[in-house]
Amino acid sequence: MLYGLIIFIAFLLLGDFLSALLAWPVPGSVMGMLMLFAVLVIRGGISSPLKQSSQGLLPYLPLFIVPASVGIVNYMDVVREEGVLILTAMVVSLAIGIPVCGWLAQKAMSFKAGGRS
Repeated sequence: MLYGLIIFIAFLLLGDFLSALLAWPVPGSVMGMLMLFAVLVIRGGISSPLKQSSQGLLPYLPLFIVPASVGIVNYMDVVREEGVLILTAMVVSLAIGIPVCGWLAQKAMSFKAGGRS
């Protein structure tokens, strides 16, 4: 399990490094996650230590939502001023995102089954 955690932390640090080096407006943690995803796609699967570590962390996933939720309190003035716009953006993105994700899931399942349609 420790080896898998080291891999996660290495990609996090690499993402933070690249984010700071390139001065992109993308958080380092997101860049690290995308790089890890790319490596897993290229390798064609998840290694056993990485799978074991991720399954060990999965029950604690809801705890990662708490800091972001509490952080909203720091921006209550923005929420008051732009609340309707934020809510509209959330509803529109969900209305577009959910059907697109469903369509992509169907395509991925048909591709995996050999249908390629």
